[in-house]
Amino acid sequence: MDRHGRQSRLAEVGSAGQAKIARASVDVPLDGFAAEVAGGYLVGAGARRVRVRDSALAATLRAMDPSVRVEVALDIAFEPSPGPFGFRDPAAQALADGAHFALRTLRALLEGVP
Repeated sequence: MDRHGRQSRLAEVGSAGQAKIARASVDVPLDGFAAEVAGGYLVGAGARRVRVRDSALAATLRAMDPSVRVEVALDIAFEPSPGPFGFRDPAAQALADGAHFALRTLRALLEGVP
């Protein structure tokens, strides 16, 4: 089974959806731990091209999967958190922000939203 075989078998993804994810170029407009979480989820889901705002994060994502093209792009405008998820702990909030961004991005890719 290939790396994304299980998620490709999901009705919501399928082989066509996995191909969309692999073809996409994704910007991660977050900073810090939220960006690390979002980038990790996107690379793990099969995104082959990812642009981030931080060179250390780029190196981390390249180490996760050397076949992914990761670029540092300082022109990506920062997007603040979409709203509080009710976490008092900043690390928990950053984790939720990053996961929310990645899942929202993957859903948009699968639904064909630009």
